[in-house]
Amino acid sequence: MKTNDYLLLAATGAYSFLFYQQNAGINFLLFNIVLLIILVVKNKKLLSYNKWIWSAVLCLLSAICVFVHSSALSIIGNILSLLLLSAVSFNVVTSSLFSFAFSCYSVLTSIAFVIIDSISRFQSNNESSVSKKGYKVLATIIVLVLSLLFFSMYKNSNPLFAENTKWINLDFISIGWIVFSIGGFLLMYAFLYHRTIKPIETWENKLPLLNTPFEENESTIKQFETERYAGMLLFILLNVMLVILNIGDIQTLYFNGGLPKNVTHSDFVHSGVGIIILSIVIATSLIMFLFRKEFTTVKNNKVLSAFVYLWIFQNIIMLSSTAFRNQIYIHDFNFTYKRIGVYVWLILAVFGLLIMLWKIYKKQSNWYLIRTNVAVWFTVLVLSGLVNWDKLITNYNIQNKPLAQVDFYYLFSLSDTNIPELMAITKTPEFSSFNAKLKNYTSSSYKERYYQETYIQLLNQKITHYLSDYTNDWRSFDLRDKAIVESIY
Repeated sequence: MKTNDYLLLAATGAYSFLFYQQNAGINFLLFNIVLLIILVVKNKKLLSYNKWIWSAVLCLLSAICVFVHSSALSIIGNILSLLLLSAVSFNVVTSSLFSFAFSCYSVLTSIAFVIIDSISRFQSNNESSVSKKGYKVLATIIVLVLSLLFFSMYKNSNPLFAENTKWINLDFISIGWIVFSIGGFLLMYAFLYHRTIKPIETWENKLPLLNTPFEENESTIKQFETERYAGMLLFILLNVMLVILNIGDIQTLYFNGGLPKNVTHSDFVHSGVGIIILSIVIATSLIMFLFRKEFTTVKNNKVLSAFVYLWIFQNIIMLSSTAFRNQIYIHDFNFTYKRIGVYVWLILAVFGLLIMLWKIYKKQSNWYLIRTNVAVWFTVLVLSGLVNWDKLITNYNIQNKPLAQVDFYYLFSLSDTNIPELMAITKTPEFSSFNAKLKNYTSSSYKERYYQETYIQLLNQKITHYLSDYTNDWRSFDLRDKAIVESIY
């Protein structure tokens, strides 16, 4: 067996031991550390690549978030980071977008490649010492499997033998564990024997990150000058519109301090955000078309760039006003995931605009713009796992509203993370005033709706559901569960 085979078995063993019948916790952090060590042992040169270090940091950071919060967002972030890490460990040149795509391809085809590689290895082996060593390892594995089988038979047939060997606990061996371990083997095979689609990988790696100069002749110069003239007129008009829009927003939000008459919060925030993002996407597509090549000798090029810079600056002001609107919405009603999503979209839009500005200033290609944005998205996804959003939402809504006006039905729909905060409310003097019936303000008309369950009933249901899924094992330990269990008992 080769070194890679031993590393594959070690990774599979770690996966099976840390995750079988366990919840998310410290096992994620330990597993990520094991995989990073395996990758470095396999190729020490990885430590010299900044992109690999960035991927490794994302993995560790998201794994720490799982240990601290154990949220679905942090788990998703860690899984995606591991997929990215697997691809980067084999090719640091490939972009984050195609690295993720190739990792998914590697996972989906792992069964086929295990069979193909096994046949290929068997056919290439001869009666050399290496082959004999491989046969010895295979023979050892077969002997161990048979030994476990006979051990189980003797233990079930002889009570005295079972008593004398009770210190040997092999209860974890079951059909479920075997299937789980096989699944882990396939995942680790895809991770350590990464596959790509060669033609696509070669094509993607050759894409330039700098704009290529255009072919200068009479016809192309006229064409590009016409494009520049049209683009300049368009962005002059867009900037005029944005000046009017931003002045109106600043006057309404910062000086009048409220919403316009006959305008609801939903129209002012959610509908507005969608249209704003759509307008930025359309304008960005036009900019990518206009700056697809380097046109240093074409008329209106510098003037067009200046108006595009102004458009980017005004869009950032517009996004800031939208964020302020969203904060008004949160203050007047409740903090929810949908309103957090508005902030996320706005942040990603600002990053996209800044990357666009840098692309034009540094004369980068459109492919640079795309791959950089995707890398930012991955990073933002992992960083968002640093925040315990369910706990933040619960604390904000409780602290910024009278308890009788809080939408507790929404808070009970969140994950079990907020159980300590919900239990603490039962000890407050105001608790008896709203325990009988809970209000819900999430209907489209924002009218009060009442539910039949009392606060205590919903709290008991939530605690019962949590305890039914709780695993008291060190591999599933995390700081979130520690806080919840202490609040319950």
